[in-house]
Amino acid sequence: MSQIIDPEVRLTQQLLQEYSSAREDWARQATEDNEFRNGNQWQDVHAKTLRNRNQEPVVVNVVHSAVEQAKALLTTNKPKFQSTGRENSDIKTGRVFSDLMTYVWDNSNGNVHLKQAVDDYYVKGMGCLYVSYNPHFDYGKGEITLKAINPHDIYIDPNSQDPFCQDASSIIIGKKHMRSQLLAAYPSYEEQINKAQATSYLPSENPVRSGINQVVPTNSQKKFSDDDEELEAFERLTKVKVPYIRAYNPYLNREDILTKEQYEIYIQSPAYKVITKAGENYETDSRSINQLDIMVERFGEVWHMVPDMMTGQPVPVSGPESPNMIPDSTTIVEKTSFADMIQDEKIKTNECSVDHVKCYFSIGNELLFETIYAVDHYPLVPIMNRHNRNPYPISDVRLVKGLQEYINKIRSLIIAHASSSTNVKLLIPRGSMDKKHLEEEWGRAGTAVIEYDPELGQPIVAGPIPLPNELYKNEAEAKQDIERILGIYALMQGDQGAAPQTYKGTVALDEFGQRRIKSKKDDVESALNQLAKVVIAYMQSYYTSEKVMRLLHPNTAPTEIVINKDIYDPITGAFLERLNDITVGKYDIICVSGSTLPSNRWGRFEYYMQLYEKGIIDQVEVLKQTDVADMEGVLERADQRNQMSQKIQGLDEEIKKLKGDLQTAQRESLHDRKRVELKDFEKKLAKAEAKVEMAAKLYDARSKDELGKLKEAVKDVTSESDSENSQSQMNAALLGLD
Repeated sequence: MSQIIDPEVRLTQQLLQEYSSAREDWARQATEDNEFRNGNQWQDVHAKTLRNRNQEPVVVNVVHSAVEQAKALLTTNKPKFQSTGRENSDIKTGRVFSDLMTYVWDNSNGNVHLKQAVDDYYVKGMGCLYVSYNPHFDYGKGEITLKAINPHDIYIDPNSQDPFCQDASSIIIGKKHMRSQLLAAYPSYEEQINKAQATSYLPSENPVRSGINQVVPTNSQKKFSDDDEELEAFERLTKVKVPYIRAYNPYLNREDILTKEQYEIYIQSPAYKVITKAGENYETDSRSINQLDIMVERFGEVWHMVPDMMTGQPVPVSGPESPNMIPDSTTIVEKTSFADMIQDEKIKTNECSVDHVKCYFSIGNELLFETIYAVDHYPLVPIMNRHNRNPYPISDVRLVKGLQEYINKIRSLIIAHASSSTNVKLLIPRGSMDKKHLEEEWGRAGTAVIEYDPELGQPIVAGPIPLPNELYKNEAEAKQDIERILGIYALMQGDQGAAPQTYKGTVALDEFGQRRIKSKKDDVESALNQLAKVVIAYMQSYYTSEKVMRLLHPNTAPTEIVINKDIYDPITGAFLERLNDITVGKYDIICVSGSTLPSNRWGRFEYYMQLYEKGIIDQVEVLKQTDVADMEGVLERADQRNQMSQKIQGLDEEIKKLKGDLQTAQRESLHDRKRVELKDFEKKLAKAEAKVEMAAKLYDARSKDELGKLKEAVKDVTSESDSENSQSQMNAALLGLD
């Protein structure tokens, strides 16, 4: 009985065969280039020819070291991402994306995966980064992860012409897994996995070259002794149109992107129409609706406000009016829904169709599941090396393969010449002596005595012709050409003959190398920009609930970012805004140009010093650009010095202030002394004046007293004379004298 195969699984298998046949040449070349880089650089026919000549096919693997150095140049530093908003209102939220992108990159160990993708980019012509969302990570809150995928496992629509394959009708990722691994990864699909049978749709890739280090093919058929068998797993990605409805609520200043199922729930959301003296308004926030439900239950759909008799605060009362009501406080509410508001065009809606990626995951002939990723870009981001408008780019290893083979052949020739020089050829006449004995004696080191018969002929020593010096120069130039083609700076090769030039913060000497590394830089940065778009789409689709992201930035303390959090007024409960709403809008995340490349150390240090002197950056950023081992100790001591300097500066200011106060006090003291002396002098002068006045008064009084005494004396004398006269007259009269 034949097995019934799901139509989608059958379509996946048919597309896989079609895509596999179209990419057959590219896959063979990529496998050959990978083996060539790993040391298998001799073709079998050439290796057999050399061994027949008693020469070993030597490999001087310049390509491997050049690829590793070029990879190190492109991934020296961790990429930095910068986010901008489409409009001014999105700038605040847009800044969150750069931090979230850094968090996703660090959480997924993105540096390791980027190095692997760049390695595939150089060797196989294409590196691939894959973005996925795992809902089980972070204790069920879900995480976005990044990883690098082997390009041999990817089958792209051959009609695709976009460098990132966004125009491909389908992309298939086919890999082989053990049944036990699939059961551990998908325990809920145990029945389908156990029913799956081994298939052979994936092509096998066998090595085509040989060398010193034999490479095991990546997709070789493996055999196991136990019952665990290898199954083929296919993940087919294709784009589908999904209808969406965009709803804008002006009363909350909020935009929602809804599916039809979500829209049916959305239009059933309750709302209230509130009519007051100021006009009508709509309350659509859940907290406000709950409060209005309580008000309607207690006071009905019409109420007004009256002052409380005890406190004077306004309190609601049922009815349109009553005595002592507050004027114009009547409120009328009508319960409605979002559907009525949409019908009245209070809420604006618009229908649109958006591209989404649909995934069909199958194992063997069994379909495990199908799901739709809410992203408009394929989560697979290829990094094409030499894109020729098809998904089959050419690697740099293929460009330098001829030079590498030339180096190997020259080195083999040099070794063969050295071997010939240490083993001199001797020509002797036939039968002149024993050949075996001659070889034994000639091969010994040191002085040797060999007998020969001169009658039969004289031995002739044939030495090899010396190699020209130009041959060694050609090998060195071939090595330099390989490094130049891969874009390695001449300074990295140890070329100190010329003064280094600065190219966008990077040191370079060779113009061709500059152009090559710039081209590689542009390819990697364009892929990282595309990767950022996919990550943003995943963030907007799956980080829809409140999620606290803990960001682990190096050299900084861990911080937290809260997204999609509703903010309410703590008093009224009214909806204010949604903090960092990333579910709507379009945002751009770009990789900062040149952030992954090495930079001129001293030039960068001088640039940072200029910023530090202008006060734009702090001391920590400058120290990051140095090789100071004890940066924490330096910062601690610098902090102590800054504190001491600030303290000394404060003390100097205090001393200046005290000096000023002292000078002021001295001046005031001098003025006080002068005032005191003046007061003392005035007192003394007043006392002298008082004494003078008292002396004058006393003198005047004494003068008056003396004058009075004189007057009294004169008066007494006068009275005595008068009395004497009167007595004389009396006596004369008595005596009868005249």
